[in-house]
Amino acid sequence: MHPDMHLYTERHRAAELRAEVTRWRLHRDCRRGLPPRWAAGVTALGWTLVSAGLRLISLPQRPPTHRSALR
Repeated sequence: MHPDMHLYTERHRAAELRAEVTRWRLHRDCRRGLPPRWAAGVTALGWTLVSAGLRLISLPQRPPTHRSALR
């Protein structure tokens, strides 16, 4: 047996997984009714919204400065 046989099998399995992910993404986007070219934009928009939300919740809380809030 060739000593690097595991490398060949891992490369083959990685190629199979990449193909499966591509098929899954196309199927998912077709169910949404989106053209395939919009899928990347929708994903990028989603991650941008997640990032903005995480920034908002991680802001330090400042004490209120309005006089009615201090009473």
